[in-house]
Amino acid sequence: MRAPQLPAIRVSGLSKMYKVYAKPADLLREIVTRRPRHKEFWALRDVSFEVARGEIVGVIGRNGAGKSTLLKILAGTLDRTAGDVDVNGRISAILELGTGFNGEYTGRENIYMGGVCLGMSRSEIDRKLQEIIDFSELSAVIDQPFKTYSSGMQARLTFSVAMSVEPEIFIIDEALAAGDALFQEKCFRRIKSIVDSGATVFFVSHSVGLIRELCTRAILMNNGCIIADSTPRNTIYAYEKLLEEERAGRSVALGPPEADTSELAAVMLDIAVVDDNGRKVTNLFWSEDYIVSVRCICHRDIPELCIGFRVITAYDESIYATNTEMCGGAISAKAGEIIEARFRFKNRLGPGQYKFGCGVRERNGDRSDLIHFIVDAFPFCVFGGGHHFSGSFDLDFSLDTVRQYEQSRAASSQDVPASHGIESASASA
Repeated sequence: MRAPQLPAIRVSGLSKMYKVYAKPADLLREIVTRRPRHKEFWALRDVSFEVARGEIVGVIGRNGAGKSTLLKILAGTLDRTAGDVDVNGRISAILELGTGFNGEYTGRENIYMGGVCLGMSRSEIDRKLQEIIDFSELSAVIDQPFKTYSSGMQARLTFSVAMSVEPEIFIIDEALAAGDALFQEKCFRRIKSIVDSGATVFFVSHSVGLIRELCTRAILMNNGCIIADSTPRNTIYAYEKLLEEERAGRSVALGPPEADTSELAAVMLDIAVVDDNGRKVTNLFWSEDYIVSVRCICHRDIPELCIGFRVITAYDESIYATNTEMCGGAISAKAGEIIEARFRFKNRLGPGQYKFGCGVRERNGDRSDLIHFIVDAFPFCVFGGGHHFSGSFDLDFSLDTVRQYEQSRAASSQDVPASHGIESASASA
């Protein structure tokens, strides 16, 4: 009978405490007097979870939540204060940029140093050397000192070495965001290939779109504790709720449509897009007119109510938002009423996948309190318009003037004509 497979990562009761001293001399006084002169800061408190082999787990949370501390302990670069950590498998970790790299050594020498630190043998590094250099796109400077590289170039080499490992467990910190846009795309493709190979991936990211796209599971951390460990969708809802509560300074209801909302003053029912023929549609076409219909139900009287929505890209970036108050509408609602707000618009979104989020607020003097919000209430697609512009949104630019000059003539800002069209100039300087 085959023995049960060990999890890739098992963490039980993990805690990490730092001693914080008001001034450096307090440490010496504490040693001499044996009396505490420090304050305790717990970066992690009683953290427990397991990651099965082949899982892709993302960790999200605000800065200071304990995410990077957790990754450093898993990678073996930081000691724990209490608890147990078992990591079963060959690890490749991308933590802080340039960790283990020496500024005085060349890029080529640092490839060997970094590779050895990641557990590769010299023969393995020899075999992968050219592949690493090609991936980093640094062949022209690979024999120059690492300290002469820009931060972006250092990021490229660091990532290229770490991603050359064929890991069983891949640990990545938010440092991945430091490369330029094209290099990030290359890194993401490499991560996806590692995921497809069956490796276990455990990473920190502030991009909820990346968490949603890559992960089979997501963990939300706050103040050194795990406060949500579920599917990416549910964990992202918990994260949105945490952020909104911190903005509002009070508890708010934010969750998927199936969440319990029976005790709320008002609840969002749905959001839909209607074309000029009154039909509900999920496929929208560029430059055509539509109506967004947003509905909520009130469970008590609300003297000043505001209903709104936002447009969210496939990568969870909010690119547009409006509401009845911004559009000049004042709503006073009675208990038991269903309120429908209809917003007319001409579709100027670029081709691609989007979704609507919708919410309801109550105005209390100068304060606007969120009552209920649904993050991904309505997914939809946009077609057409790609030959007019590129990007997420058409700003309706048009060509004003094209002017042509001989090479010897310099155009000043005062040369711009008031008329439109194409002008040729052949005057000498």
